[in-house]
Amino acid sequence: MFGTRFYNETIKRAVSIFGTLFNNIDVADIKADGTVLSVRKVPISYGPKAKFLARLQNETNLNDGNRTAISLPRIAFELSGFEYDQSRQQNKLFRNTKTTQETDKVNRKFQYAPAPCNLNFTLSVMANKMNDALQIVEQILPYFQPDYTVTMKMIDDMSDNRDVPVILSSVSFEDTYQGGFDERRVITYDLEFQMQLYFFGPVYQGKIIKNVIERDYIGDGNSGFTTSEITSAGLVKEVKSYVPAFENRTNTAVSNSSTIAFGTALDADISVGDEVFGTNLTTNPTISSIANDKLSMVVSANVTIDANTKLKFVGSVNTNDTFVVAETVSFYDDGTNKTYADNLTDDA
Repeated sequence: MFGTRFYNETIKRAVSIFGTLFNNIDVADIKADGTVLSVRKVPISYGPKAKFLARLQNETNLNDGNRTAISLPRIAFELSGFEYDQSRQQNKLFRNTKTTQETDKVNRKFQYAPAPCNLNFTLSVMANKMNDALQIVEQILPYFQPDYTVTMKMIDDMSDNRDVPVILSSVSFEDTYQGGFDERRVITYDLEFQMQLYFFGPVYQGKIIKNVIERDYIGDGNSGFTTSEITSAGLVKEVKSYVPAFENRTNTAVSNSSTIAFGTALDADISVGDEVFGTNLTTNPTISSIANDKLSMVVSANVTIDANTKLKFVGSVNTNDTFVVAETVSFYDDGTNKTYADNLTDDA
C-alpha cells in the first residue's frame, strides 16, 4: 500500500536479544555443609508456557526412542504483545543520516524518525524443586531496578545504535502441589517484561552537496531581488542564495575552443544551461550541449584552459537537495529621493 518494500528484522532482533539475557543461568545442588554436588545450566526455549506444561503431563513411551520426559528446571519465554508509546514520539521529520564513500561520489543514507513501541515479553521459570526455582529467580531480579538497558544496533545499513530499556513490570508465582503421587510437581514463576523499542521505516539515499556558490542579490524591497541598486525607499535587503555545485576535471588542454573533454563522466545532475566556473573568462559561459557519454561538452564561448583544470557547474536544481537562504536587512535614510548605484558611498 505504501509503495516501498523493506524489512529491518526489528522484532527478530528484539526476541534474540531478550532470550540472550537469560541464557547463562545455572542451578546448583548443595549439601547442608555448603559442598556443591553438581551445577546444571538451565535451558531456555522460545514458546508459551502452556506447551511445556502439557508436555509434562504426557507419559513417556519406552518403545519410542524419540520420546523422553521433559527435564526441569527450564525457562520459556514468548512475545505476548505490542503497544504504541506516545511519550517517546519525536518530530516525524527528524532524520537519522549516514554518509558512505563510493568510488567517485559521496552518498548519504537517511531515515525518518522511528515509531516508538513497547514489546511485552513473558518469561516463565519452571522447576520441580522450590530451591531450583528460587535460585533462578534470584539470579534475575537484582539486574532489574526496575529496568536493564541493552545497546541495540537498529539497522544494518545505518550507524544508529540505541539504548533499549528492558523493564520488569511484575512477578507472579504458582505451585501445583495438589494431585496424585503419579503427577509431577511444577513450580512456576511468571515474569512480565516490557522492551522499549523503535521501529524504523525504509532507508532512503541522497547525494551530499560538496560545493556551493554564493550569489548576492540586492533590491529595493518593493519588487523581486534582480537588480543591484539602493533607491529612495530606503530598504536594502541582501539575499544569499546557496545552490549546489558539481565539479569535474578536464582531460586535455583547451585552446580557444568551445569544446571541453573530461577524464571521467559528468554528474547526471549537470545539464544544459548550467553556468561554468573556472574558465578564467570575465563572464562565465554556460553549457550549450553535453555528449551522450558525458565525457565532453560544448560551452557558449571559446575558452583556453590547461589540462586537469577543475571546473564547477552551477544551476541544476534537484528537489532532494538542501538549499539555505540567509537574509540580512538594513535601513538607510539620507533624506533625498535620488537613486544610488551599488557600492557608491557618495551622492551621484
